[in-house]
Amino acid sequence: MQSTGRRNFLKVIAVSAAAATVPAGRVLAAMAADAITVSRLRFPQSVASGDPRPDRVLLWTRVAADADGARPVRLRLQVAEDAGFTALRVDRDVAVPADSDGCIKVRVAGLDAGSRYHYRFLLDDGGGFVSSPYGRTRTAPAADADVPLRFAFLSCQDFGGRWYNSLLPLLDQDLDFVLHLGDFIYETVGDPSFQETSGERRIVFDDARGALALGEGAGRYFAARSLSNYRQVHRSFRSDEALQALLEHAPLVAIWDDHEFSDDCWQDVGTYRDGAGDERDRERRRNAEQAYLEYMPVDLDSGGGDGLPVERGRLHPNLSLWRELRFGRALQLLLTDYRSARPDHPIPEDAFPGQVVYDRPALEARLPKLGMDYARLAPSLMPYVDLARDEHAPLREALRAVVTGAYVAAGQAQVDAVERARAATSGLMALPVVERFLAGYNSAAPAERQLQAPDAASLDRGLAWLGLGKTALFGSMGSRYMVVKDSYDLFAALRALDGAPSAYGAEQRDWLATRLQAPDARFRVVASSVSFTSLVLDLRDEAIGAPAAMRHRFYLNVDHWDGFPVERDQLLREVFDPAGGVILLSGDIHAGFATQHSAATVEFTTPAVSSEPLKGMIARTVQGDDPAVRAAGERMVANLDAMFTAAFSPMRYAQSGRHGASVLAIDGDHVTVEFLELPADACRQRLYDDRAAVQARLRRQRFSVDRQTMTLRPQPDGR
Repeated sequence: MQSTGRRNFLKVIAVSAAAATVPAGRVLAAMAADAITVSRLRFPQSVASGDPRPDRVLLWTRVAADADGARPVRLRLQVAEDAGFTALRVDRDVAVPADSDGCIKVRVAGLDAGSRYHYRFLLDDGGGFVSSPYGRTRTAPAADADVPLRFAFLSCQDFGGRWYNSLLPLLDQDLDFVLHLGDFIYETVGDPSFQETSGERRIVFDDARGALALGEGAGRYFAARSLSNYRQVHRSFRSDEALQALLEHAPLVAIWDDHEFSDDCWQDVGTYRDGAGDERDRERRRNAEQAYLEYMPVDLDSGGGDGLPVERGRLHPNLSLWRELRFGRALQLLLTDYRSARPDHPIPEDAFPGQVVYDRPALEARLPKLGMDYARLAPSLMPYVDLARDEHAPLREALRAVVTGAYVAAGQAQVDAVERARAATSGLMALPVVERFLAGYNSAAPAERQLQAPDAASLDRGLAWLGLGKTALFGSMGSRYMVVKDSYDLFAALRALDGAPSAYGAEQRDWLATRLQAPDARFRVVASSVSFTSLVLDLRDEAIGAPAAMRHRFYLNVDHWDGFPVERDQLLREVFDPAGGVILLSGDIHAGFATQHSAATVEFTTPAVSSEPLKGMIARTVQGDDPAVRAAGERMVANLDAMFTAAFSPMRYAQSGRHGASVLAIDGDHVTVEFLELPADACRQRLYDDRAAVQARLRRQRFSVDRQTMTLRPQPDGR
């Protein structure tokens, strides 16, 4: 009896290339070169290949229905050693799977290592054969081959109102593969906080009723939820000419990040409502994964459900996207998944600011294990009131009424507001929050019923959410973004003592540590959708002129590895550094960074292909009603890159205002990395027919790393 894994493995259409070329007599006369025309109408998403191994590669296409809505049930696949398709290695029919939106994935085995192949899919449309666009792919070098290697790595290619001009320089390079680090698609269309639309580059969901409606009024937009929604997004993104040309040019190796499912997601939970409602949605997650597996040429090689049609039961939480690829003696590539198993954001979006996370007894029990003393730390902590004590009953009831009203004002139903307020006022509450809500109560109460908060000197002190930067009942600020660094570092260390779960999940982390012990690769690349590089903004700097309440060091984004600093440090110290030759590649943040994490581990974070650069995104968020805050924010944006490098000494390079793609080359013991950068406005117009204009605006930033020292050296930039 076959195992489930083996049976599922066979669901990927698999063909074997002949050891010698297919005899010419097997090629149908109707398939002569002059009898075949390329039809992008029937193959509107072109072709792609992926996950090359030394003996095989996965080939992909999508065939559209005809004018009558009928979709063909079979295509003919040809794989050849030459561009003219005279030296065929594969020439056979393949089925078009039902219920896969016309997508076909074929694993072609029996190929030669380190070799280039050409492929096409042919369709008999009744009037002769039409072809997909021609694709070119390459198998990985043999395990013992010591040959140079060159590949591109990229991230974040939003579609709405933007063009993929930053991909054009890659078309001139001889690439072994293209590594995509996530946000291959964006699930939202028209999100005013970071997306644009134009007549040519916009998506309107055909299945509008299946989509999530978000925002209000003029800020209303939609996010994919149904399988139809996610398929439509993939189809739209893959209609881009530059992206098609790149995928026709070299095989793709891809991992996902959040936007393949939902912005800032964890497991099957979205974050659009910032904790104001339950956003767990397993079917939505599975819809996203199904469309991803249909449209992306990933070959999990493990019975993991990547065949077509997709078996729903093998999707979240059962799907493992993390995997390993080898490229000769030069490279071990470990692809990780940061989203599927990670826990909730350590500071919940609905965390009540006044909640005390660690009170005095908890701190006195734990701090000595961190080499710290409560008495010395206490002045930096917040005094808190124990509202459960009888003498605070009047205060408790007054606060409960005001907090209930605040939750109602924040959009909660009355019954939910009452329950949230009861939980918030039943125990410990930070004194500044008590005072804030009590001021609201006293402003409406007659003089004889007004209350006073306890004196701070009489209170114990602890670590409250407010001390980490959480000021609103619901929101990403102080939860995922702009978190007080010193307080958060203490919080993260305390959580680690209490056994905080792994961001990778225990199984993936163990796999990563085990695979990095393999001694037979010169360089090991760990592909991470999010950056390990710490992004700190020191608003204590007098030159920024921040208001007094903002004068702290902040983590910009704890949705990244800054959210798990203890585990990150353990990975660097216990997993990456001992392995030797580890290069971390990451994306997501819409900026480019080069970081010397240690004497043995370096990282390159690639800028966004087309999504709005980080500097522009931050510039929009600092616009507000308070002139002092706005002015400080504008000064911060103007000095953003210098602030990043000043606050995190391992960072060797930072740019947050340009688009780009990156190329990594390995030649013996030497690695070079090149960021190919374009100005922020370069992706707002189509430059596909004006390559000279792209070259004229292109900035090249180069780096080198030698295996013996693993020292990251920036090289002079140039055109």
